[in-house]
Amino acid sequence: MMEQNIEAGWLRPLIADRLTPYLEIDAARLQRNLQQMQQKADAAGVTLRPHIKTHKSVWIAEQQRMLGARGITVSKPSEGIAFILGGERDLLLAYPVVHAETLKEFLAVAAQHQARITCIADCTHGVAAIAAAHQRQLDCQLALAIKVDVGLHRIGVDPHGDAAVTLAQQILGAGLTFAGLVSHAGHAYGAGNAAAIADVALQEITLMRDLQQRLIAAGFAHCPISVGSTPTALAAPVAQGSDEIRPGNYALLDLTAWRLGLCTPEALALSVVTRVVAVNPHFAIIDAGSKMLSSDKGPHGTNASGFGIAVDEQGNHYEVLKLSEEHGFLQYAEQAPAVGALLRIFPNHSCAVVAQSDRFVLRHANGTGEEQAIQGRGKFI
Repeated sequence: MMEQNIEAGWLRPLIADRLTPYLEIDAARLQRNLQQMQQKADAAGVTLRPHIKTHKSVWIAEQQRMLGARGITVSKPSEGIAFILGGERDLLLAYPVVHAETLKEFLAVAAQHQARITCIADCTHGVAAIAAAHQRQLDCQLALAIKVDVGLHRIGVDPHGDAAVTLAQQILGAGLTFAGLVSHAGHAYGAGNAAAIADVALQEITLMRDLQQRLIAAGFAHCPISVGSTPTALAAPVAQGSDEIRPGNYALLDLTAWRLGLCTPEALALSVVTRVVAVNPHFAIIDAGSKMLSSDKGPHGTNASGFGIAVDEQGNHYEVLKLSEEHGFLQYAEQAPAVGALLRIFPNHSCAVVAQSDRFVLRHANGTGEEQAIQGRGKFI
């Protein structure tokens, strides 16, 4: 349904300087988001290693590095290659490798450019695969961390069991550098509100520190802790005892973060600019469908009712109720937007939306826009 002028933070000029639909990132909002997270990390004395799966942009990663970020986190080896070629030299691959061939090109490119790589494993099969890949590329600087399941139940060792000690011993036995413990409290997205998310963050660091102490007692004195998720990074202080944080979505944010009470509309840096192409008694139709917006209703079970909120320059809001491949269906009440009108859609999940496009428009405060490539887009291997 349409609502009028809820908050000024939804309002931004819509500039008709290019064909629609397209991704737009507000330069000032992006910079503010990057600065705030870096300041939080610096104040806590921890490393910020941002996950670039959200923006997938070498240019944005450069902004993060200039502000003080040290290293990046990537989702897949091919994504990592794009960023090594873009100048990154310290990468954590936050994905379980169980087949040595998966790392062949990644490690070769890393060796060529003298980039440091950290992989993760949660089973003996994974450690063996990574060790085998390293044997083929011994000139690559490679370390291996143990992934810990702190509640998402996706991958990771049981923090209460003995698997971590066994894996750490296997890592050293394979001639690899042990890089400590890595976790991702992605289940925080399903906690529902900021207070509950802060509880998840506390549970995460408690599990990680207990496991760290057991590893230290087993002889692994150097055992840093790396934690990572935007909800926990925004909802709670940086946990004492952590050495590194790896949020990703914080750079752009989205309706999921807003609905969880983690940000205001003024922080939503990413949007999709679209045009109304038809109006009928049932819906207003726009030129952005699932190929632009994705069909994502939010990460890890957040499950919004629609596919985004469309806003015009007067502050009228319309829910994107349905999607086909090239069209979106907007619900309206008494007054529909006019055919030809520009609208701005704030999506549910920025990571999924950025993955749909090859480039974005960086919009400056003076109204000018410049195109930036999304080098990590389409990197699935």
